[in-house]
Amino acid sequence: MVVANPEFDAPDEIRDELLDAAASVFAEKGYDGTRIQEVVRRAGLSTGAVYGRFTSKDEMLREAVITRSVPHALRLPDDVHRVADLVERIVTRTTPELREQEALLLEAYVAARRHPEIAEAIYEANRRWREAAGPFVDAALADGTLGEGVDGQSVLFLVRVLRLGLLLHRASGMPEPDAKSWSDLVVRVVACLGDADRPGGAIT
Repeated sequence: MVVANPEFDAPDEIRDELLDAAASVFAEKGYDGTRIQEVVRRAGLSTGAVYGRFTSKDEMLREAVITRSVPHALRLPDDVHRVADLVERIVTRTTPELREQEALLLEAYVAARRHPEIAEAIYEANRRWREAAGPFVDAALADGTLGEGVDGQSVLFLVRVLRLGLLLHRASGMPEPDAKSWSDLVVRVVACLGDADRPGGAIT
């Protein structure tokens, strides 16, 4: 189990630039293909900047996964008014092009199979995500998206694995089902989680 290091929270613009560059290279080339020289070149810095802040490439990539692969601050977009709408949006994105954050997450899961430090980084990233998502679970209980007896953490896990499956599918370039048919199916699944007797619980 990874324990968050308070040092990671200290303001350091150069460290942030290195982590941004490391996330970008990792997303593009994967774990084994990432080289420190490419990271510092992309950040416009020197190799010394890395070793003044990280003990190794592994430590730098681990921290990039923790802080860049999933959002740690969550909020409803201006055009989304219920948690159910946000869940639908997350699991119906089928465009083949992966955003950098999505590509990083996918590459991290691939690397986790052979690199325990990356598996631990994913664990920590997901822990922080679940913590940030706590208010969303409370809001879902309030608006009827989640009915009585539905476990909020299990729902978060469902959303996460659906998103990961979509990332794999999108990265493969294989054809997807009709976008409206898929969206309609997701709406029906989300509706099953809610309390139909409460306002907002039934999704139409």
